[in-house]
Amino acid sequence: MDSLAERNKEFQKQSKQNKVLDSSDFKLLEANEPLLDGNDYQRTKICPSKRIEKRTLSSDDNIIQEFCFKEFSNNTTNSPSDESQIEIRRQVNILKELKNTNNIIRFFGVAQENSKFYLVTEWMELGNLHEYYTTNKDKMNWETKIRLALDICCGISYLNDCQILHHDIQSANILVDKNEKIKITNFGLSKKFHDLTRNISPNIENVRYMAPEKLLSVDNDTKKEKVPYDSKCETYRNRVNERYNLPFSDGIPDDWKNLVITAMLHEPACRPKISKICHKLHKLSKNYSKFSTLDDCTEDYDENLSSIDDNQSTMTSFFTITILTVEDAVRAHKSKNGNKQLAWQSFKYHSVIDIYAKYMVGYYYYHEEVPELQKISKDERVRIAVEIFKETADKGNPSAQLRYGICLWQGEGISANSFEALKYLKLSANQGNSAAMYVIGKAYLNGGNGIEQDRERGAKYLKEAALKNHLKAKEMCTKNNIVF
Repeated sequence: MDSLAERNKEFQKQSKQNKVLDSSDFKLLEANEPLLDGNDYQRTKICPSKRIEKRTLSSDDNIIQEFCFKEFSNNTTNSPSDESQIEIRRQVNILKELKNTNNIIRFFGVAQENSKFYLVTEWMELGNLHEYYTTNKDKMNWETKIRLALDICCGISYLNDCQILHHDIQSANILVDKNEKIKITNFGLSKKFHDLTRNISPNIENVRYMAPEKLLSVDNDTKKEKVPYDSKCETYRNRVNERYNLPFSDGIPDDWKNLVITAMLHEPACRPKISKICHKLHKLSKNYSKFSTLDDCTEDYDENLSSIDDNQSTMTSFFTITILTVEDAVRAHKSKNGNKQLAWQSFKYHSVIDIYAKYMVGYYYYHEEVPELQKISKDERVRIAVEIFKETADKGNPSAQLRYGICLWQGEGISANSFEALKYLKLSANQGNSAAMYVIGKAYLNGGNGIEQDRERGAKYLKEAALKNHLKAKEMCTKNNIVF
């Protein structure tokens, strides 16, 4: 994340200076971010708009991947197409590193087909959040709404940590995939990218979501940016001056109201930081995720919720506890007859702030132990699992360091790299993981795969693993006359 922020800073600096790429810079760009060939991707009949279409690509093992192609051309910006595509490729090369979170749209690159250029991202089957909410609002309870809000805040927090400011968070810029996972889109490091990715007109639509201080200074901004500013915008500006807030509808929980009110305070210094909002939403989700309505209950979720205030003794008639602590989820996971589905849901819930729970989410993706994960292709599951293993390994989890090291060693879900694999395996072994000690010992004892044979070092690791009662290490020590 730190390196990503540094690259972002350097990019912004060059953009402000209007630096022109020299030949060495261009060669580096071609090496790091080559243009994709649009002809390699199969067109489909799915085109949400004139400039957006769904395309597919078949891998060597006949796995079909889905992509979103968004066209940009000479009339997209004031700059020539070549200049635009070069700058956007430079940005995409940075944005592709936003992969340590599940709340940001995934970028694949810029594709060229004939004279046209396209931004290539992952395909989000269920459209934007506005469309999804409009279709499903009658089925949404407060647990779901709070989860969506928490996911969005986590995505914003991650972008902020990378020093990337979105400037236009609204439901049209939040996409929903086929697994009902939401991701933030339509952002960039410069105006060219932002203009390309935005879906809305820059007047009455986004003015609704502007912070008061942004709206009050919009006169100057519009002169600089030449953005349309009409009478409706002026109406919004006047209401902001009056510190007007839209009223809440009926049935809104007080905790939610309080959070919204503080987040929308007129003075910027009085608003909570995004990290604090995340923590408050997490706490709120914890309160609501303990409860779920019974399948045969015909009463509305909000009515059930209010009934708790009226009569605490009726709570068990309406709700059942559905979230375990991390410790109990581990026990359920390890138990022969444990409820794996409940453990999975609990690990997902706690993964926001608990590293081990996040690792276990990766473990479940890797091992396909619950029905909802069986709907995802193996390649995609393993890819997600490996990303989670790396994230949690870099945060110091020894089990994740072991798993990520093995994936690197075997080239599973990631390009094989035996030296990088040993690095992570040693990190795990240094924390006392006997399985990592065994794998390292075996690698050094036998050599190969780019690792020079070192029987003495191999024996040392195998002996340490055997002393920790690792069965295979003990067998290998006995077979190779290694005393332990």
